[in-house]
Amino acid sequence: NILVDTGIMPNYYDIDTILAEEELLTVKPNWNFDHLAHLDPDSHRTAQIQSRKRRRSEEDGNGGVQKHKEKMSSHHQLPAGTKVKLPLWAVEKWAMLGFVKIPTLPRHYRQRMKERLEADPVTMNLCNKNEHYFLSGTLLTNLLLRATHISLRNNPRANTSNAQTLAMESLASQARSLQHSLLTTMMGERLCRNFDWTLSALDSMEDDVSDWIARLTVLERVMFRRGVEASGAVKSWREFGCGRMGVSLAVVK
Repeated sequence: NILVDTGIMPNYYDIDTILAEEELLTVKPNWNFDHLAHLDPDSHRTAQIQSRKRRRSEEDGNGGVQKHKEKMSSHHQLPAGTKVKLPLWAVEKWAMLGFVKIPTLPRHYRQRMKERLEADPVTMNLCNKNEHYFLSGTLLTNLLLRATHISLRNNPRANTSNAQTLAMESLASQARSLQHSLLTTMMGERLCRNFDWTLSALDSMEDDVSDWIARLTVLERVMFRRGVEASGAVKSWREFGCGRMGVSLAVVK
């Protein structure tokens, strides 16, 4: 069973969410898309080849008006199955409608990266991969699970041995595994070490925390700042106590 989150985004106007949705995904269109050839970085090479063929055909006198129009149309067309990279926010609607398929996860969310995180989550510099690594990964897994759920729901009689169905189920399985890995990494040893460093950040005589902060994602840096504030409040309470409460004027009168 696929558990699907009903919310697309935590907050439409949240800056971190907007930046997290800039994660690039490799997708393949299921049909030919007119006027979208510019999405393919190699489209200019294809256009040049077609232009040369068109000129040769015109020189030979074998090209007609209809043939010329077809070539001009294909010049602006994004063929089905072409690999293009699009941000997550642009893929969301197309994936829900079945216009595109996502053949694989981004490199820093694949099995090898997951194994490295499970082996040593503390020393991994996730900021180099993506400043919004956890949020982008959560939005990505949510998208994949919802797209798979909708596809299977709209095609209940689809053959389970169908290659496309098997590929989607495999991708959904990877998404669930990634979802578990992200949660384990974020809330496990890495979180404990993050809060341990908040104690060192209170005293300038302690270890320098700049190297640790540099490897954190945006979400982890927010947790770090909150941890420093909480540790500072506890330290202040231990040193000065809660203070003496003043007598209310209503009681004096």
